Amino acid sequence: VMLARKILRADDGGSSGQLRRELQIVPPGDSRNCLVAMANGTIMSDLFQYRFPRGEGLKAHAVGNLIIAALAELTGDFSVALVIAGNLLGARGRVLPATLEPLTLWADVEAWSDSSEKGRVIGQCNVANRLRPLKSLGIIPENIDACPEAVRALESADTIILGPGSLFTSILPNLLVREIAETIKRSSARKIFLANITVQPGETDHFTAADHVRALLSYGPGICDQVVTSNTLISKKLLSELEKARSSPLVVDDKEITGLGVAHLPADLTDEDSPTHHQSQKLAAFLRGAI
Repeated sequence: VMLARKILRADDGGSSGQLRRELQIVPPGDSRNCLVAMANGTIMSDLFQYRFPRGEGLKAHAVGNLIIAALAELTGDFSVALVIAGNLLGARGRVLPATLEPLTLWADVEAWSDSSEKGRVIGQCNVANRLRPLKSLGIIPENIDACPEAVRALESADTIILGPGSLFTSILPNLLVREIAETIKRSSARKIFLANITVQPGETDHFTAADHVRALLSYGPGICDQVVTSNTLISKKLLSELEKARSSPLVVDDKEITGLGVAHLPADLTDEDSPTHHQSQKLAAFLRGAI
């Protein structure tokens, strides 16, 4: 089994954003997190995730970001840098960037008044923290080339899994890279969307599972054919914790989902110790059975 994770390079905040601005490189943060998630939890994983608590120029930087940035400059190839970083971590799989160029995410949001005017929000962090409903999403440059290795991985995949993750700032931006979206639509692989456990405050407030699917399918038929949701019963205590975090369980309506032409696969997947996340062992076991 070959596991490949495809990441869009639009991060413009924190350590990644600073490295992008100062070194003109692809932001490494999301790739670092994915590589660590596929590693064996060794001291190298802790090293990659360690952030300097102090020090001029170092404070808040993740060591893994600095390592990947250095490897990218040494090799002249961000994809090669990720391969080497994965080897250092003992990662079981590969992380492939959707594009080898940094890009900027933008969103048009509704105006404050009842007028039809739109306001434009630029930058991933600003899009994630917008205060008004989103009307459209885009990237700069618009016609950016996809990473050839990412395209080949999608073409050869037996199963393509979308998510879980931030809908507007993590999942959908990948589909704005035209060749990525077209390759997914052409693929005969099973295309599974892993819906989040809860809504994401500020990004998907009031969104249902079906709303997530509609957003995906707005990029064309064939983006996904199956949707996985969690049907774990949430205790009153966990509901209270979610309310404190300004979140709530994702509303799931089987008829509404299947009415969109996709299959619905509900399962007990919620991590009771962290109710906004999937329990990794449950999810892995479910996917092994489903695939």
